[in-house]
Amino acid sequence: MDKGYLVGNRYEIIRTLGEGGMANVYLANDTKTNEKVAVKALRYDLQDDESVKRRFEREAKATGTLSHPNIVNVLDVCNDNGNQYIIIEYVHGPNLKKYIRDNFPIPYHEVVSIMEQICSAVAEAHAHGIIHRDLKPENILVDDSKHPIQVKVSDFGIALALSDRSITRTNSLLGSVHYMSPEQIRGGSATELSDIYALGIILFELLAKTVPFKGDTAVAVAMKHSQEEIPDLQKIDPNIPQSLENVVLKATAKDAKQRYQSVKDMYQDLKTVLLPERANEPKFVPNPMAGNDLDATRVMTPIHPDKTQQRSKEPVKKNHKPRNIIIGSIIAAIALFFMIFMIVKGNQETTVPDLSNLTLKQAKVMLKGSNLQVGNVSKENDDDVEAGHVIRSIPNKGLKLKNNADVNLVVSIGATYYKMPNLVGKQYDDVQDNLDKRGFKVKLKYSANNNYTTGTILKQSIAVGDRVIAKKKTLTLTLAKPQTAKKKVTRVRDLTGYNLKSIQDYAKEIDVTLDVSYAYSDSIDEGILISQNPSANSVINNGATLSVTMSKGSDPSDNSKDNDSNNNNSNSGTKTVTRNITIPYSNDGTGSPNKVTIYLGDANHNISSPYRTMSISQDTPVTLSFNVKDGQTGNYTVESNNSTILSGSVSG
Repeated sequence: MDKGYLVGNRYEIIRTLGEGGMANVYLANDTKTNEKVAVKALRYDLQDDESVKRRFEREAKATGTLSHPNIVNVLDVCNDNGNQYIIIEYVHGPNLKKYIRDNFPIPYHEVVSIMEQICSAVAEAHAHGIIHRDLKPENILVDDSKHPIQVKVSDFGIALALSDRSITRTNSLLGSVHYMSPEQIRGGSATELSDIYALGIILFELLAKTVPFKGDTAVAVAMKHSQEEIPDLQKIDPNIPQSLENVVLKATAKDAKQRYQSVKDMYQDLKTVLLPERANEPKFVPNPMAGNDLDATRVMTPIHPDKTQQRSKEPVKKNHKPRNIIIGSIIAAIALFFMIFMIVKGNQETTVPDLSNLTLKQAKVMLKGSNLQVGNVSKENDDDVEAGHVIRSIPNKGLKLKNNADVNLVVSIGATYYKMPNLVGKQYDDVQDNLDKRGFKVKLKYSANNNYTTGTILKQSIAVGDRVIAKKKTLTLTLAKPQTAKKKVTRVRDLTGYNLKSIQDYAKEIDVTLDVSYAYSDSIDEGILISQNPSANSVINNGATLSVTMSKGSDPSDNSKDNDSNNNNSNSGTKTVTRNITIPYSNDGTGSPNKVTIYLGDANHNISSPYRTMSISQDTPVTLSFNVKDGQTGNYTVESNNSTILSGSVSG
């Protein structure tokens, strides 16, 4: 399954964790809980068998009833487009096979701890009437993030789901036959005692790093399990306690009656196996299997009666019969030999050859030469394999099948053509995963443009609607990036004698923000500049603020010396009152500054004339100063974009 595929509209595939003989496992994210899970799917070549699918689901649901710290929890069973999936908890760590390989030799106390956990899990399953049937290190996961390590048994019941299928399960059998009990090899049903035999082999592997029996074929390994004694562990490692080796010997006895009769018995034995009082324990030696004549040579009852007796009963006139009897016996012997030959030949195995990139005709010839034949032929697009050539075989190359077995072929119908969509105006981050999945080699260019957000696609090299083979195409995309304008530095002009309109035009010319305030002046006419900041001939950057103070003319309060005493008395009662206000900034999405005008009404200011103009880019505090008489009030109004945003009054 591809990365990003949503199984059951819930579990998003992240990557492949492993591919086994029966199922493939993927790491996924549960979109509802945002937790990592493992998704297990039947192998592609097994998904079309309805009986397997039903068994797969039934056994998964049965295993879902188990709740144990050493059993991988089944979280969900779902059907997606007709395919069965089992959702199980994700265990972060290797399987036991890899753990043994990477950590051998393993201390004896840790070996015992691992086996106790496995036995505890299997005992729980047996208590619920569930037999594993396929116990092996590959089906045991190690959570190495915990100390001491915790192991979890998985794949309960999947082997049974395949047991009814009349096919040669080559890699599944090869993977499991190293742990298969003699009674299973002879065709018997799997029982609790056959699980115990597998546990004994796993313990042997923990102590020796290898399985006890190896062979070039599954049949060779199976025969050794059935006929040969378990190798002496103390010859491999003389330090192994005899009591610990005895657990292996008792669990793997050829006669099932001489094994532990329950996994609980084996668990209890393991709990005391390293105690000092068992240091001098004698070696366990199984008794010869009573009444086991399955492999003995038998004398068969003759097919024909004794020839001497026949001749004694025949009249003399039938003396020509012996020749016919001899001929018949020869024919029967030839027929028997031929039957044996055909049975042996039929049980022989052959290896699936590498058929990739061959034409269908060439693949048929290759299979025929390997004593195999073509099964189903399906077709699909492939960007790397030429049309009419084999993409892959099912089962894959290198696997062993019985002679004359079917091999399914997947043949290419050519590359997948992708109709190029319109990407202009979209964010590259939004389309990147899809382009990567298609196989495009993406080349990025950048263009400064403040009209689009950073990362927006401005141009694409492949025209909209073109049909292309994505894996063979380089797609060049031009993305927007911020336009970094260099700040211009200007030497400020001497604005002496300028009126407000001229100053506003100058501020616009040099691209600065203007801040205007007003003051009385006896020497400068109303509406003319009193002062500026920065001062004349100093430098200012684009976007900076130029502050100016404009004249309001003479202060009316100073006319008291030219007026009569009544006027003097009328102005003598004013006082100064201050008010702190905060002018709010309004962002229209562009980040532009707000132009604000303040109007003040008091004894010295007319409410209809601007008191102060300014530009703000954030909420700005301002202190207003009023000259008011006792019992009178002062007023203020703040406008922005011709709208009043603040107003109020103060009392004298």
